[in-house]
Amino acid sequence: MSAPQSADVSADVPAPRRGMAFRKYSRKPLPTPDEARRQSHVVQSAWRHFGEPGLAVAFLNSRHEGLEGQPLHLAIESDDGLARVESLLIRMTLETDPEARICE
Repeated sequence: MSAPQSADVSADVPAPRRGMAFRKYSRKPLPTPDEARRQSHVVQSAWRHFGEPGLAVAFLNSRHEGLEGQPLHLAIESDDGLARVESLLIRMTLETDPEARICE
């Protein structure tokens, strides 16, 4: 016969972690499919225009006087806002790269 195991089995079980627990829900509603589509579109456009993440993120999250708001928020809000941000990116491209202009 084998010797009985120790009575203190709880020493083998790790203690539960304390601290921040994963939250199962948020009070903020999830974006609608249209909002998610517009967000994806404007992020991709900004990425193509600036070519690097730092500049694209700064543009999207900073207030722009010509738009009277943050480009990311305006684009997510409505199709009209997305069109305004897209138009601004096109104008910025034409101002910085004269060769990008379409032959008139």
